[in-house]
Amino acid sequence: MMSEQTTTTQVREEKETLITKHDLVKAWWRWTTAVEVPVSFDRMQALAFGYSMNPVMRKIYKDKPEELKEAMQRHTSMFNTNCDWGSIIHGITISLEEQRALGHEDEITPSMIQSLKLGLMGPLAGIGDSVDQGIVATIPLAIFVPMAQEGSIIAAFIPGLIYIAWSYLWSWTLFKKGYTLGKNSVLEILHSGAIKKVIDIASIVGLFMIGCLSASYVKVSTILEFTSGADGAVTTVQSILDGILPNMLPFAVVMGMYLYITKRGPKFIRLMVYTMVIAIVLTFFHII
Repeated sequence: MMSEQTTTTQVREEKETLITKHDLVKAWWRWTTAVEVPVSFDRMQALAFGYSMNPVMRKIYKDKPEELKEAMQRHTSMFNTNCDWGSIIHGITISLEEQRALGHEDEITPSMIQSLKLGLMGPLAGIGDSVDQGIVATIPLAIFVPMAQEGSIIAAFIPGLIYIAWSYLWSWTLFKKGYTLGKNSVLEILHSGAIKKVIDIASIVGLFMIGCLSASYVKVSTILEFTSGADGAVTTVQSILDGILPNMLPFAVVMGMYLYITKRGPKFIRLMVYTMVIAIVLTFFHII
């Protein structure tokens, strides 16, 4: 008897949904069309994420104004990922919010939803940027650019069309798959503890990606030099630092900004001003 009741409850939970395919398409379309429009330094793609979630959240929490307010606040906090591959996060998030609205507040907490978003956005950005820019964007160029140079007008537009088609089809596929996977297995995953492993793994990979991006995009070097030895050979301080640890100065800058944010909070405009002033002063004294 108990087994039959449990089975009935599970079937009811699986069939009970608040979101339709039309809602998913609308949310996905909002994301794809707005993702790069409202990008800001402090929140990156957060406003586009919130814009995408807005109709869905209003439908899910239409009778819970406080829950709606909290949901929109957490979905307009800092977010940044690959536009196509990161779409799966939207689907999973919608599924989690839906299950939460259906009465699973104890299992699905706001902090869990936010942790999942933040934990996945870094690895998906790294994978997506590598595949999109390294394969999807470059291989068609290598094939069709020579044809365009020989006079084919159509060949000049084909790489762009291929990239657009890939972007829309793949982002929708992942968006829908994220919702489907979340809806069917989110409770089982939460009870099994697998989601914690996913978040931990995603966080570790995300830290690696942040380190790689910092080393690639933060460019700081010193022009200090001194003479040594009887022959007066010139030795640069930068070469010594590189011998100790390559990219030591970029690492120091990134860690300095990290410590400032942890101590002073996310005051990004002030941090930018301080960085500019310090850079100007060090340049004036011929240090960097």
